[in-house]
Amino acid sequence: MDYDINYIDESYDAEKLNEVFVKEFIRFRKENNLTQELLSKFSNVPRTKIARIENESSSPSIKSLLSILGPIGYTIKIEKVRKRK
Repeated sequence: MDYDINYIDESYDAEKLNEVFVKEFIRFRKENNLTQELLSKFSNVPRTKIARIENESSSPSIKSLLSILGPIGYTIKIEKVRKRK
């Protein structure tokens, strides 16, 4: 997928945005050399919950995301996206 950082195609629906999020979540985990099990241990979130997020059988709540990301030094934020030039 070819996309610009901070650019979201206006035609994306919630399902497509979720698909993009899951791919980024998996990429983030792997780039940080974390298995699902290790991420689970750091975050005290069950590995099964992390697996369900990654296989799109469950959408994470904001609280779950903060629980997963906080202990490894990350957070989430809302920021304005830029239009593609």
